[in-house]
Amino acid sequence: MGLIIRDAKKEDFELVYPLFEQLWPTKELHQEALREVFCRGVESDSDKLFCAVLDGDLIGFCAYAIMNNLWQEGRIYYIYALVVDEKHRGKGIGSAAIQEAVAKSKCQGMKRVELDCGFHREMSHAFYEKLGFERRAYLFSYAL
Repeated sequence: MGLIIRDAKKEDFELVYPLFEQLWPTKELHQEALREVFCRGVESDSDKLFCAVLDGDLIGFCAYAIMNNLWQEGRIYYIYALVVDEKHRGKGIGSAAIQEAVAKSKCQGMKRVELDCGFHREMSHAFYEKLGFERRAYLFSYAL
């Protein structure tokens, strides 16, 4: 059967939630709030959520938003979540998800694919740079 990358469906949430626990192990997660955001993303015209399925098992998840960007003078894909089950990391699943996003962004005339990544995720930094991403900015956040 092999690896399939497909659009996420609302009913995938139960299988994706454990991946969120791996992605944010120190964060207190609120399952119903995450479900609401997940379902809103599935229904959105400007967000794209997709799952990586290997031999019938959901093992990865990626979400991005299509955003206007004045600095880029066009639209970009902004990846706001990417996770592969820890048992399947290092097997090209994350690379396949990124390649899917890049291919779709090119087809839709996007100027760039961007993402942010925590300072402590040094292995992820190397992964993104290996795929051709460049360190371009810091992310600043203000809690409301």
